[in-house]
Amino acid sequence: MAKARVSVTVDRVLLRRCDRVARGATRSQVFEQALDRWLRDLRQRSLEEEIERYYSALSRAEQAEDSEWAGLASRALGETWV
Repeated sequence: MAKARVSVTVDRVLLRRCDRVARGATRSQVFEQALDRWLRDLRQRSLEEEIERYYSALSRAEQAEDSEWAGLASRALGETWV
C-alpha cells in the first residue's frame, strides 16, 4: 500500500497515553489503526441508520410480513442447529 506522509497536531496527554499502550506499534501504525477503525465505525453507523430508516418506513402490512419471515427464518435456523 502506498503511504502518504502527513503531519498532525495531537494533545500531549493523548499522545502519551497512546505511546504507553501501543505495545511496540509505531505512532504511524497507531494512527493508521485508529483511522481505519474510525472509518469502519462511521460506515457501520451509516448502515444502521439506513436500516432504521428502511424499517421505520414500512407499512403495518409490510411490518407484519417481515415479522412472519423473521419467525420462519428463526424456526428454520433452530431446526438446522439441532
